[in-house]
Amino acid sequence: MEAISKIILGIHVACGFTSLVLFWLPVITRKGGKAHIIIGKIYVILMWTVVITAILLSLKNVIIGRYQSAALLGFLSIITASPLWEGIAVLKQKKSVGESFYFTKYLLSIIMFSAGLALIIFGIYLQGKDFSILMLIFGILGTINGWNGISQHRNRQKGQVNWYFDHLSGMIISGIAAHTAFFAFGGRNIFGGIMDGPLMVIPWIMPTIIGVAIIKYMK
Repeated sequence: MEAISKIILGIHVACGFTSLVLFWLPVITRKGGKAHIIIGKIYVILMWTVVITAILLSLKNVIIGRYQSAALLGFLSIITASPLWEGIAVLKQKKSVGESFYFTKYLLSIIMFSAGLALIIFGIYLQGKDFSILMLIFGILGTINGWNGISQHRNRQKGQVNWYFDHLSGMIISGIAAHTAFFAFGGRNIFGGIMDGPLMVIPWIMPTIIGVAIIKYMK
């Protein structure tokens, strides 16, 4: 069991680190060009591998009783998978999307809202200890994003979608999640001596702040 966990962790870390590097290449290459498409496809494959291995590691943490790590890693899996799926799915249908697209997006929004709410409850239960602050921050972000997705589904105009913006924002949000996970778990060793205690929240939330600002600017 331990050997399998190490293999999964190794795959997770390797794919995660590589995806962090590849994330920036489609940003600077010509949109729709050959390099953009090829690198983008590799990035998506790596990110789905990261999501799957993160889910497996979360289940492993549940088994060994590390519930806080399991909750955070599991939640990061959800907020990574949802925009990653949407950013690619919308490319396949572009200006006219089918009912299955809307249904899947609606279902993912419900999952994100529910997971965010559960994370908030868990954070309150911890009463300021350990990862409670981070759980509250990301739980609030999850519920807000999930509720926005639910509201958009109710008020949507069928067949109409801004595929370019949805693709752009989906990829950027998946990148935010990847960078957040790096700073949260791997980067903790890097910033541990610089940012202790409550300051450790900064590298967690900075990718979100920067990414959201970029999305708003591009929109």
